[in-house]
Amino acid sequence: MFNKAIHSTTLTTETAERLFSNIAASNVPDISFLATLRALLRKRLPHGETVKLTVRPLHMLRSEIEVSSVQSCMSAFIPDGVKYPAPSCHSILIICTAYPDAGEKMLEIVRANAGVGKRYMSGYTLREDLRVFYARKLKALFFTDDTGRNTVIFTDKLELKDFHALQMMVSKYLPLLFADDPLTEMETILLKSTGNKSAVEYETLIEDFAKDLDIRAEIIRAKLFGFETAFERTRLDEIRSEITHCQNEYDSYISILQDLASKMQERKYTLAGLECSINEHSEDSELMEYFMCNKNLTIINVVGPALEFVVHGYADMYDQDAFDKYVINHNGYMYYLLNSAVTKPQMEKLYRSIFGDGRYRLRLCAAYTADMRSSLKACAHYCFPPESNTYFPNPHIQQFGCIGSYAGRFQEYMRKRDYVGAIDQAIVSARNLNFYDSSVIGRFAHDLSCSGIKCIEKSDGSLLTPLEAIKELNGGAVCQDQS
Repeated sequence: MFNKAIHSTTLTTETAERLFSNIAASNVPDISFLATLRALLRKRLPHGETVKLTVRPLHMLRSEIEVSSVQSCMSAFIPDGVKYPAPSCHSILIICTAYPDAGEKMLEIVRANAGVGKRYMSGYTLREDLRVFYARKLKALFFTDDTGRNTVIFTDKLELKDFHALQMMVSKYLPLLFADDPLTEMETILLKSTGNKSAVEYETLIEDFAKDLDIRAEIIRAKLFGFETAFERTRLDEIRSEITHCQNEYDSYISILQDLASKMQERKYTLAGLECSINEHSEDSELMEYFMCNKNLTIINVVGPALEFVVHGYADMYDQDAFDKYVINHNGYMYYLLNSAVTKPQMEKLYRSIFGDGRYRLRLCAAYTADMRSSLKACAHYCFPPESNTYFPNPHIQQFGCIGSYAGRFQEYMRKRDYVGAIDQAIVSARNLNFYDSSVIGRFAHDLSCSGIKCIEKSDGSLLTPLEAIKELNGGAVCQDQS
């Protein structure tokens, strides 16, 4: 039972949270138990159901417990979630005393008054097998409800080593999920490792489980499954509704029987076509493959036929003649409100190293919403995810929400049901800078010169902030005087 706290695993990263939002934990001393649950339950948990691990400290002194009635004590010990569990939720609730002198009294009262045939928690069975198993490790009582979905653990304390050891019996806490799919040999070894004195074996094993899972690909599959048929599904529901309406009219108006029968038959043919279209997209779609292969795309959210995503790329779409025309004008908008630590000649040198000789490349990012029913929209003033920390927000998108003619091109692709071509318009838009647009480029000049983002990429792949790049271009010195 290792005392080392586990604070980082692949299965509990911020990215993994998107995939495992249905397996969560609250108020836990470290993330090991959560990682273990995700390793074991990711294939066992039915779609639409959730698992929640909760640690609930009991802040009652022994003296308070001794002078309180049984009813008052049990009301304090047992939260409402135990009395009224959600039907689609599986749970493990650990109730532990916050004060060391209170645990023994709490367990005494719970044992006497909770479980089948008792006044409290009558839908829960006292698990004597688990109490005996843990008897030498900690003092605890275990109760599992009749559905096999929920287990409540009462313990007189919860040291870190005890928290780790409690993981050994996960399959006993959630028996319904393991009834038809018992633990594998490797899963058993993982659970046993939580009782070791060293955390090394557990950390190695939990990462081995994570290696079998391509988290990014799973997120894309989960978010985009059925996305390309979202429009068709909506239309399918509409057609079904129309069929019902037509059938009702047919019964009511015999005089127009032929008309309605023809209309109904037409809708049925359309319905069959939509169903065939949906079935054709049951496996990984072209759009899924596109997102998996394109590392510069990050899916944020999918709601119905609307997809929110972030594009990463380089500032390589611009008019070279426009750049050459305006970069030499130090009184123009390309030098508007520069950082006081940067001179205009120094800024010109940075511009030319990016848009002229190609010594550096500027990394850009932009966020969009693609609604298959309407249009492609830019997300202005967007809060970017951690993957975008080394990318400079494209000012056309971030500050002004402008995508120009790309919205129209998106619509053209959508009319052809070319989802990949439609999304590709956002990628091109994210890489574009319009040096003819004074408002945008003026804001771009100010923000770039003041930015602390490591968004300037050298030929060797290393990254610099704009100020670091200027220092490098000028031999390590930045002049304080504007020309």
